[in-house]
Amino acid sequence: MRWLFHYPKRIAFYPPDFDFPGIGGSEASLILLTRALASRGHHVDVYNCCWKPGTYGGVHWHLNSSISDAQQPDVAVAVRFEEAIHPCNAAKNLFWMLDDRASGACLFASTIGGIVVVSSDAQRNRLVEAKCKAEQVNIPLPVEIQKYSPLQPKERACIFCSMPNRGLDIALNIWPHIRNACPDVELWITSGWELWGYTIAEASDRWRQIVGGSQLPPGTRLFKAVSREHLTALQLRASLFLYPCRFPEMFCLAAAECSAAGTPLVTSSIEAMKERVQHGQTGILVNGDIGNPNVQREFVDQTVALLNDENRLNEYRQNCRKLALRCSLEEVATAWERVAGM
Repeated sequence: MRWLFHYPKRIAFYPPDFDFPGIGGSEASLILLTRALASRGHHVDVYNCCWKPGTYGGVHWHLNSSISDAQQPDVAVAVRFEEAIHPCNAAKNLFWMLDDRASGACLFASTIGGIVVVSSDAQRNRLVEAKCKAEQVNIPLPVEIQKYSPLQPKERACIFCSMPNRGLDIALNIWPHIRNACPDVELWITSGWELWGYTIAEASDRWRQIVGGSQLPPGTRLFKAVSREHLTALQLRASLFLYPCRFPEMFCLAAAECSAAGTPLVTSSIEAMKERVQHGQTGILVNGDIGNPNVQREFVDQTVALLNDENRLNEYRQNCRKLALRCSLEEVATAWERVAGM
């Protein structure tokens, strides 16, 4: 079967970026899904702002500007944006929503028609609010589960591995209180704007906006953007994913990766975070506006209590792993084939 994915966002990336310096969750999901489909014998073409066109992992990557020359696919997938909707006479047309914007899905439903693929109930809610009438199917984003095997011994550390503007300032604000209660615990901070195509200098400017010029709180280690191998190792070794989230996450790939690593999550009870965490089983959901000092105190108390309860941590770790299996490449690729009519 011939698949065509169109991702017109004007950020240059190509598959090797997945390993270093890293890329955003949407871009990573595109690389992983297309690679999984190609490994199952499909012919897969991707049209994007490709850094270096070529064949990677069996997937053929092309420049956006050449999409008018594309061969007619069996399945055409418009990815994320209105500009991705490209009439190509495919037997099956799909729209992969990926973020909180409903406009692309609505345009797709009214012009091309077909199925809108969402990854969470949070996205479904956006479509309901927009009165989008398209048929919908919920498929989680893919995670390389095998890269997180076997599970590793845990260290006394929390990890923050989402984009810094999504709650790192809150994490740094509450960290001294967690550290006072648990003096042996560290906070590991990864990620950075290199994942969005920024240069090192531009990313450093953004870091200064978040952390300022002063020293970070005691017990904090700033890794910034790291290789995929290094990130996976940190996720495997951390005891908790500390994520006081203020961003409308529609899936949160970092949370799914940490679940695969057997790393429970303490996070805000908002949007898709309520789907990534089974409260009291795979982590803790803290209700309320994370900008509220009372909510921050509750976040600290819940984090400290979990860090000091090794039995509960071990139970959550095993449950996390089971939850993450739903995101395995095999499960996700099979679900996409099913939607395509195979």
